[in-house]
Amino acid sequence: MSDDRTSNDSELQPRTRALLNALDRAWGAGDVSALDSVLAANFMRSGRKHHQDREQIKASILDMRRAFPDLEMTVLRVVESADEVAVHWNSTGTLSDEYLGLPATGRQYSVTGATFSRFEGDLVVSETVVYDRRGQYSSLGVPLSGARSDEEVGVAPTIGVDVLRSMHRKVVTGVTVVAVNAEGEPRGLAVNAFSSVSFDPPLVLVCVQKTSSTYSRLLSSPFFSVNVLAADQVAVARVFATKQDRKFDLVPWHTGEYGTPLIDGASAAMEVELQDTLHAQTHTIFIGRVRAVAIAETPALIYTDGAFFDGRQLAEAVEANA
Repeated sequence: MSDDRTSNDSELQPRTRALLNALDRAWGAGDVSALDSVLAANFMRSGRKHHQDREQIKASILDMRRAFPDLEMTVLRVVESADEVAVHWNSTGTLSDEYLGLPATGRQYSVTGATFSRFEGDLVVSETVVYDRRGQYSSLGVPLSGARSDEEVGVAPTIGVDVLRSMHRKVVTGVTVVAVNAEGEPRGLAVNAFSSVSFDPPLVLVCVQKTSSTYSRLLSSPFFSVNVLAADQVAVARVFATKQDRKFDLVPWHTGEYGTPLIDGASAAMEVELQDTLHAQTHTIFIGRVRAVAIAETPALIYTDGAFFDGRQLAEAVEANA
């Protein structure tokens, strides 16, 4: 644990210095036994939803250090009062092993927060922790958005899946294939939840279900491609709508400038650098910056009402008489 506090150690109370030293040993070196000397036997830590006793917080630290072996906590500021101390901190680390159900991505994450500790004598009896839940931890796909289930708010679900599906079938969408280079093997899936976020900067988003076999590859890859299928590529769309392996063996493709798989004959394609992810319960929204674009003259494939259409053959809508 590195130290960038505004106060010198000599200005802090001995019990605060002991606490910081124990935190350094626990988070920085994995010596969680150091906490036994500063946390009371009845210690309890409170977060937004969860509570942890002394043994549970020790197990939590070891689990994080397993997943983030280079984990480092930096103390930003320490504020003391009569019986309390507030420690403002930042933690960084590289996700190198499975954590909270997510695969190792090899990417670095950072989270900033504060811990408020209450002393009885020289021992901490309780803590409250707050942290940047909308910060870089959201990139892990961890449910940090704050959304609550129907059961938590006492609302009975009344909208059936069939009704929702019928409604969404009325929306006219293009047909895209999102693809990624997974350690030399091209992987991809059909996605109609694709949208532009902004032109300046050039950002787009795609929404991918977590059960997809491509999901973990998207999380761990710096680049992905979005292929807008052409009107004559219905067969390609059907291939990527399935769960079969090695889909790219069934379609012609080539490698783009940034190493992503690009489908031959697509109406348009772009290579995208992953910028951020947002958790949405069963799905994750991937936001990326467009780095390369290729556009053909072929019309795009359109999907609505459960059928595919030629994007150039759509009839112009006629305004009804008033």
